[in-house]
Amino acid sequence: MPKILCIISISISSIVFLLFLLSLIVGVPFTRDGGILVNIGFIIGSVTIGVLSALTYLEVR
Repeated sequence: MPKILCIISISISSIVFLLFLLSLIVGVPFTRDGGILVNIGFIIGSVTIGVLSALTYLEVR
């Protein structure tokens, strides 16, 4: 069960990373009204969660 949760967390964090990176670069799917700092904050948060999930997956394995 913990392996599945790690894989799900990695996939969700990568989707969030891609969405906010696209928003930062192109302005799609969100507008730039939210600000660059919000996009950068979500990118840093999703990378952090992805790395922690990957490390946890390796430790459980």
